[in-house]
Formats: sequence, C-alpha cells, structure tokens
Amino acid sequence: MKHPLPAFIKNNWVELLIVPPVLLGVGYFMYGDSYFSSWGNFWRMTLPWVIFGIMASSACRWWRQVMLNRFEKTDDWWKRLIFSILGYLTFHFILISALYFLLIKSPLFEIGLSQDRFYIVVIVNFSTLIIITTFYEGITFFEKWKEAITEAEELEKLTLESQFRSLQSQLNPHFLFNSFNVLSSLISESPRRAEDFVDNLSNVYRYLLRSNEHELATVGEELRFIRSYFHLLATRHDTGILLETTVKKGGLDKKLPTLALQVLVENAVKHNEISPEKPLKIELLESGSVLLVRNNIQRKATRPQSNQVGLENLRQRYELLGVEGFGVKEDGKFFSVSLPMI
Repeated sequence: MKHPLPAFIKNNWVELLIVPPVLLGVGYFMYGDSYFSSWGNFWRMTLPWVIFGIMASSACRWWRQVMLNRFEKTDDWWKRLIFSILGYLTFHFILISALYFLLIKSPLFEIGLSQDRFYIVVIVNFSTLIIITTFYEGITFFEKWKEAITEAEELEKLTLESQFRSLQSQLNPHFLFNSFNVLSSLISESPRRAEDFVDNLSNVYRYLLRSNEHELATVGEELRFIRSYFHLLATRHDTGILLETTVKKGGLDKKLPTLALQVLVENAVKHNEISPEKPLKIELLESGSVLLVRNNIQRKATRPQSNQVGLENLRQRYELLGVEGFGVKEDGKFFSVSLPMI
C-alpha cells in the first residue's frame, strides 16, 4: 500500500512550498522590522495571512477543476481562461475583503497595518493571478492538444485495423471460394440472380475499399452496405438467414463507426448455426439514440475460436470518440449489441 504522504504533498504542493515563503515576504513588506521583533508579533501578524493563503489556494484549485470539467474540449481554452480568471479574482476579492476587515477591526491582529502597502499587495496579488492563470492555461491547452492528437491517431489506428480485418475476412479463400461456387451455380440456374449477386458483391468490395476514407459513416450508408453484404449471405444460405431492419427516416442521417454493422453481422454468422429449419434472424432496431443489433442464439456445436477483437475494437472506437452507450448483452435467447448513433 502506498504511503499517503507523497500524494498529499503532490496535491498540496502550492500550500506547502509556495504559500509559506510568499507570506513571509508579504508580512515583512506589510509590517517592517516589527514583524520579526518577537514570536508573539510574528504569529499575530502571520496567522490571518496563512488562513487567507490556504483558503484562497483551496478555492482556486476547486474552481480550476470545475472549469476543466465544464470546458473539456481543446477549443474551449478561451472560455476556461476567462471564467477561471473571473472566478479566481472573485474568490480573492471576497477573501481579501474579509482579511482587511479582520486586520482593521480586530485589536488582536491590528499592529501598525499600512493601508497603502495593503493595496499594493492586493494589486500585485491580482496581477500575479492573471499571469499564473494564463501560464497554467497555456500548459493545459498544450496537454489537451497532445491528448487530442494521440486520441485521433489511436482512433485512426483502430479504424484501419477494423477495416483491414473486415477486408481480410472477405478476401479469405473460403469466402471467395463460396462466393464463386454460388455464382457458378447461379449462372446456369438463374442468370438474373447471378447478375444481382455480382452487383452486390461489387457493392460490398467497393464500400470496403472506400471505408478507410472516413472514421464514421451515416446509418443510411451502413444499411445500404449491410443489405448488399446480407444479399450474398442470403443467396448462399437461402431461408436459413433473415435480416430485419427497423430504422426511422430521421435516424438515417446519424452516424456510426464505419463497418460497425458488418462486424456484428459477421460475428453472428460465425458463431451460430444457419439452416432453413433453424434460421438465424438478425435484427437492426432503432431505439432512441441507439441502434440495437441482435440475433437469436443457436450456438454451433463446434465453437470457433474468438478473442472478441471486433467487439473490443468497437468499444475502444466509441471511447475515443467520447460517446457513451456502447454495450453488449447476452440473455440466453438473444445476443444484443447497442450502437449509439452519433
């Protein structure tokens, strides 16, 4: 177990390392040689300023955290800067007014207080606040800028990995062999269906090859792609696989991570039995701001190896996009994945 002292020092280094020497300098500036003339004078002159320093530092730290939580985006730097300065100056004005009243009205602390020097301290305090706040905001902006670049690079990496796996899965020998077998039989049996099959196969590969251009695609684009992809599956499995989509017109312009639907449909086909007697039904259902993708569970007798890379990739892509709501649920009857629409 880590000792709490280092964490305490880290969280309160301003009060421990910066405030004490500053207060000593302020005390000597305010009271002159009488400040160090006796221990009694020293403590009576220092105590009010110590209280002020601790309260002011704590209030400013709290306000800074509020601003960081309120204005999280890199482009919000100017809002953080303006509202931080206004908040700090307000806190200091209130505390300095209380301190001044205490020093003037209380006989315990009033020991040769120079009002002119007090006002000088206030002006220096306010000026220092503005300079330090601007400096800290510069550091914060730089850190958030680096985080944004890192997250963008990570998101691009995950997107490319997803696209590569999707393309790889479609280019594997089994898929091509099955597709050509289906096409070969269709050419002689039903030339019209063979033509439709080729058109949809072309649509699938065209979308896969173009998918690396964007991290997000509209729901409408994803649905058009998945219908072409599903046409290939349905041609091969006939009535053994079903697709049902329930998406309102207003939801078509919302966005999803590119190839998200293909990952989930492929996952359902990979892990479940498909037959006319036990059809696999895949449903795409709009529910509020979420697109629910679910299928009935009918596990294959011999389960294929799975490390859930596709699902984890989708989860990480949503995290990097800063979108909450992605979820996976299995209740024994249905396997469901919630895709927040952006």
